[in-house]
Amino acid sequence: MSELGTVARDATALFLCVGLCLQPGPALAASDDDVAELKRAIEELKEQNRNLAKRLATLEAEKSPRRSPASARSEPPPNVAQREPAPATQPPTETPPSQPLSQSPRTASNPDLEQRVRELELGQAAQQDAVRSIIGESLAKAGSKINEFVTFGGALEVTAGHTTDFTGLSTDSVQLSTAELDFDIKVNEWMTGNLILQYDTGSTIVFPTTTGTNASVDRVTVDRGTITIGDVQRFPLYAKAGRDVLSYGTSTGVHRVDVLSVENPLTIEVFETRRNFIGLGFALPTPAPVPPPTAYVTPPVQPMVLNPLVSKFASLLGYEPPILRPKKPTPITPPPEPPPFYGEVSVYDAGIVEGINRKFTNSVNARLGYITGGHCGRPYDELKASYICPWTLDVSVDFLSSVFDSDFLQNQYETFMKQFGTIPGMAVDLKANFGPILLVAEYDFALQKAKFVDDAGKPINIAPATWQVALAYQFDWNPWIEVIGDKGTYIAVGYSRSQDLAGVTLTTTGGPQRVGFVPQSRIMVTAAEWVLEGAKVSLEYSHDWDYSVAKGGTGRQANGVFLDLTYVW
Repeated sequence: MSELGTVARDATALFLCVGLCLQPGPALAASDDDVAELKRAIEELKEQNRNLAKRLATLEAEKSPRRSPASARSEPPPNVAQREPAPATQPPTETPPSQPLSQSPRTASNPDLEQRVRELELGQAAQQDAVRSIIGESLAKAGSKINEFVTFGGALEVTAGHTTDFTGLSTDSVQLSTAELDFDIKVNEWMTGNLILQYDTGSTIVFPTTTGTNASVDRVTVDRGTITIGDVQRFPLYAKAGRDVLSYGTSTGVHRVDVLSVENPLTIEVFETRRNFIGLGFALPTPAPVPPPTAYVTPPVQPMVLNPLVSKFASLLGYEPPILRPKKPTPITPPPEPPPFYGEVSVYDAGIVEGINRKFTNSVNARLGYITGGHCGRPYDELKASYICPWTLDVSVDFLSSVFDSDFLQNQYETFMKQFGTIPGMAVDLKANFGPILLVAEYDFALQKAKFVDDAGKPINIAPATWQVALAYQFDWNPWIEVIGDKGTYIAVGYSRSQDLAGVTLTTTGGPQRVGFVPQSRIMVTAAEWVLEGAKVSLEYSHDWDYSVAKGGTGRQANGVFLDLTYVW
């Protein structure tokens, strides 16, 4: 049986080499060439296995006539390829040629050769996964921090739409609607800085060109830049200065935070006010010092429509996802509970308008608010089917020295502002969460009427106002979700309405034009899903109604369908 002995020695040496290649430890950092070499060795191993199987079958056929039936039944078929290699510090042990191979003490107990190859393949996949995990965990520790003081984030948003305006003109467009870089700076424990750089096409009302809004110049602007001194978790007062959206209504200047729709409600479109300012704020009562909250792992929120459909379609095409170790959940440290009463007052730069001398005394913005919440005295584990708890309620009242300081109204009515000066305004808004439901309500209005004569000689007497109400529902909801719509799948419906904003006549080089108008009402229906981490796809239908002809409008309606892709990091 010298041939059998030779086969055994070949198999033993082969597996010794494979075993040494697969030793743990430094192999985790193997290069691409090492991995490629390992794959090639496995393929050679498979081919040698097939040859060994044929040779063993031939040898067994030759040997079986010389065996007794009893011994043939008592001995299992030999499998020389499963012989274990000797330790790496010693040469492999050979089976003496005179000893029958079937009497080897380890042969019968070893697993099948093909099973061993499969284990080697799985081991290789696990090894590669381990390398990826080590790299991922190393990067996760750094997170989005540029250095120990600065955290970096941002967003990209592309919107494709088909719209029909009040004149009946249909337009198809694809726009880079958001390109934003966010920097949060914290050098010491009492001060924070925030800087947002944003791309602008230069064709909006904020950046009109001398040749009209269709001839634009791309710009990167400082959308917001603020410095905050204080920490309301330890001291009730703080100071804030810089450039930001003033506290008037629900707008914060970050579209994806303010609304769940692709388009803005009329409240934000009309009254969003971005100014340079300096102010003081407070939050009471100051919370008692307590240990940091314990981090916990929240149940994942799964996408329910697009992600499963794409996965199913890919499987039908033959795609099989790689064997990967399940991602370890990241514990979340909940933010501290905010003080229930809060407010701020600031003075702002109203800008230069011909014929108006503005001072700080008539450029004031103020807010007073109250926030509260609860979970009905029950642990979160018992609230998975609740449509009421946990609940939160945030209501605020705002004051602005002149509503015509907003981005939209100042741009559209600047020519006429010297006739009426400043028009103070107030805003009342409410945000409430009840289980998987989000409710938003807002009313912004001028406290006085603006009286002037437009370029058509028509006397105008208006007090601009807008209001909105919006509802959103989160699918696959669980009580640990803090913000409705920032993960998983959701739907939202919003309705907003304006008053005294049918527009006026302005004479330009191109002749009389209707300016300063928005739709009388707007409804938006949105369905969206976070298909992957940080990536959201939204589909929205929007319908607008213009003012009647008697009020200065066209009496017509307009439609819009939008498909939006948002990527946030």
